[in-house]
Amino acid sequence: MQFTIEFQADHLARAMEAVRLEIATPQQMLGSLGESLLRVNQERHDQGLAPDGTKWKEASPMTIGSAVWKSQDDSFRKNGQMSLATAKKVQEKKRRILYDHGDMLGSFNYQVQGTELKLGFSDQKAVWHHFGTGTYGPKGAAYTITPKKAKALAFGGLFRNRVTHPGIPARQLVGFPSSDQRLVADVIEDHLTAVLNRVR
Repeated sequence: MQFTIEFQADHLARAMEAVRLEIATPQQMLGSLGESLLRVNQERHDQGLAPDGTKWKEASPMTIGSAVWKSQDDSFRKNGQMSLATAKKVQEKKRRILYDHGDMLGSFNYQVQGTELKLGFSDQKAVWHHFGTGTYGPKGAAYTITPKKAKALAFGGLFRNRVTHPGIPARQLVGFPSSDQRLVADVIEDHLTAVLNRVR
């Protein structure tokens, strides 16, 4: 008496071929990764958070006094320079840091090319905000701003012929924290599981 066990590898071979094909042409999987990473990064931008979860440095009272900042909430009107206490009250109204017309944060996108996923900004201003400028940036020095077309510069209710700008603090826009690494692993696992489930 004997038992005969025959190992039929057809299904396994088809499954392995499906996975091999998915890895050889990963555009769809990379697109899923791009969508997922885009979403979580946009959520952080909306909350004013760096990729590691730390809060972005708050806007200065001068920025809070600017027309751009005030236009985010038309009910707020104040002329001239405001105190830090007033500035903090305004900040609590949920205005968005790094938001003027929405062009910079709106330029955040992903691209899939072959076996590569690129996630970032097409607006050059993002570099300044990510790394900082002036005393806060790589060069570590303040810089002078002079008007190009008008006779004076106007900002926060003040007018000057030129100003020495200390720069803007770095507000990190993109990174690859452990939470994003876990997200990538989960998306890849889900994608490959779906591929295997289609194999008959």
